[in-house]
Amino acid sequence: MTRWENTSVYRALGTLSALPVRALSRLPLKAGKRRCGLSFSQWFLLLGMGAMLCVPHGAWNNLYAVLFALAALLVYWFGCAARKDVPRNIGDLGPAALGFLLMTVLCTLWAGNKAGNLRVALFFWTGFLLAYLTAAQFRTRTERRAAAAALYITLLGVSLYGLWNYVTGAEASDVPIDGEMYQRLGATLEHGINCGEFLAMALPIALVWALTAPTKARRIALTVPLLLPCAAILLTYARTGWIMLALALVLLLWYKKKILLLPAAALGIGALFLLPESLQARFLSMLDFSNASASGRFVLWSECLAVWKDHWLLGIGLGPENFSAAYAPYATGLLDFQPPHSNMLYLEMFLSTGIVGGLLFCGFFFGIFVRLRRAVRARPEKRDRWEAQALIAALAGAALGGIPEYIWFYPRILFFWCALFGMALAVSDDN
Repeated sequence: MTRWENTSVYRALGTLSALPVRALSRLPLKAGKRRCGLSFSQWFLLLGMGAMLCVPHGAWNNLYAVLFALAALLVYWFGCAARKDVPRNIGDLGPAALGFLLMTVLCTLWAGNKAGNLRVALFFWTGFLLAYLTAAQFRTRTERRAAAAALYITLLGVSLYGLWNYVTGAEASDVPIDGEMYQRLGATLEHGINCGEFLAMALPIALVWALTAPTKARRIALTVPLLLPCAAILLTYARTGWIMLALALVLLLWYKKKILLLPAAALGIGALFLLPESLQARFLSMLDFSNASASGRFVLWSECLAVWKDHWLLGIGLGPENFSAAYAPYATGLLDFQPPHSNMLYLEMFLSTGIVGGLLFCGFFFGIFVRLRRAVRARPEKRDRWEAQALIAALAGAALGGIPEYIWFYPRILFFWCALFGMALAVSDDN
């Protein structure tokens, strides 16, 4: 038992977590049958998360996720009451995550645009509610393999939708390369950057699930379709997604057999020259560290650091409205666009929630790697480690992507990251 679990705060949170189930247990509820090894509440969460990612951007509203998360919580409570189970302690999210969520609300007190702060805080709370529900309901390896299978299907669905739109010319976003505009794949997630981030986080999980199938024939049959999301992430032209996926694959190869890294690197460099010129140019632009190649990021970061220097203690509040108001006096005029955020996850968190919120963010965002590493070491059999290692790879890719992008700006990416975070909590507790 950890020091946090011995505190009175943790025990109080456990009591609060159990209160709704105790109230519902007085009703004459009957536990439903499990389908394919999962309960109704587990299927509700999986199918809802899949639908959330597959709904096209034009038909999506972020409030749908809020309502879905609340409905999933209610279904979970009813399921616990029917089975006479004790619900998971919300404190298992950890003191850093809970403290960060508290800070997102407290920021409202000094944010210039209070409604804007509360809106984004609501999305953060929704995301971590999904993390809690995932951690609470997928506590066995069999259940998590079912969740990985659902993610595999979702990944293929998003990729196929995006590829179809790309081929038919229905994609709305594009990217300038060498003076020409190229269509970029955004699939259901509005923009190539958002889509690239999702694909990069989902692919390692799906790949490990496919490669750990029980038979060779099934492993091949499940792995080959993953060429579709590989093609999709290339067509996003999203450099952030590319480096996220590259790091994830490097980590998986490192865990598998370190000697494979050298031929893999040679194969990757050779494959680069087989790609269309537009993709080659986009890849090679990552070697250009000029401000123009970085889409003005270096200027923007320097301006945002000046903002943070004057607001480091409490922060400016969450959301683009508060960012724009705080950023305007510090803008140098060197950018030809109005940025909605700082274009860096870490800078955004410290800038929005101040030094305390930023440190709490780092506590859970990086602390999960410590927990997953312990989970890997606790498993003596190498084949039992892949589940935790896949999550390390996916979340490490997200951590790298947080440098050039504010990867939580698009709420559905935030929600998906939170689901992976919840799965990582479940894996780290299943030793």
